[in-house]
Amino acid sequence: MQTTNTISRFGRRVFTTCLLLTGLVVSAGGSKPLGEYQVKSVFLFNFTKFVSWPTNAEPSTNSPFVIGIVGEDAFGNVLDDAVRGEAVQNHPIVIQRFRSGEAIGNCHILFISRSEKDRLNQVLAQVRGRPTLTVADAPRAAERGVMINLLLVQGSVKIEINQSAVESARLSVSSKLLNLARIVNSETDNPTANP
Repeated sequence: MQTTNTISRFGRRVFTTCLLLTGLVVSAGGSKPLGEYQVKSVFLFNFTKFVSWPTNAEPSTNSPFVIGIVGEDAFGNVLDDAVRGEAVQNHPIVIQRFRSGEAIGNCHILFISRSEKDRLNQVLAQVRGRPTLTVADAPRAAERGVMINLLLVQGSVKIEINQSAVESARLSVSSKLLNLARIVNSETDNPTANP
C-alpha cells in the first residue's frame, strides 16, 4: 500500500524536520502535507528514540514494545502503518487498543484519546507507578499529569512536557526533545512554565 510506504519512508525525516522546526506540519517530499494524525503517529514512533525506560521496564527477550491507545482511535490505520516492521532494540512494535473504561494492560507508551478527557484522572491512575510514557493531545493534559501533550496550533504540532510526571514514572527524556518542548508543571505544582 502506498500510504504505508510513504509514512515509513518519510516518517523519520518528517519527525526530524518537525523537531528542528519546533513541530511544524511539513510536506512529505513535495506531496501533500501530512495530516495531523500522520504527524502524531510519527511522533509516537520516534518517542522510542528520545525517551529512556528503566532496564526492568524493557521488553523481555521475545516480548514486543507496546504502544497503547485508550478511547476513540483517531489514528485509524495510520499508526499501524507507521510502525509496521519497526522495532525498539530488536523488540517489534505492536499497537494495542483499549476501549473507554477497559483495564489498561502493560504498555510502554499510552496515547490517551481526547474522548477520555473527562476520565483522564482515572486513566492516569491505572498506569501510575508503571514506567509508561503517557501522551495525549488535549488542552491542559500536561498540566493534569500527562507526560507529553501534542497540541495542534495553527497547523503545527507543538510539544508540551510535564517533566515531574516523566520523572515520577522513572523515565528520562532526551535533552534534545526537552529543548524543543514547552515545559509545564502539574496543576498542583508551582505554575512556572517555559514558554
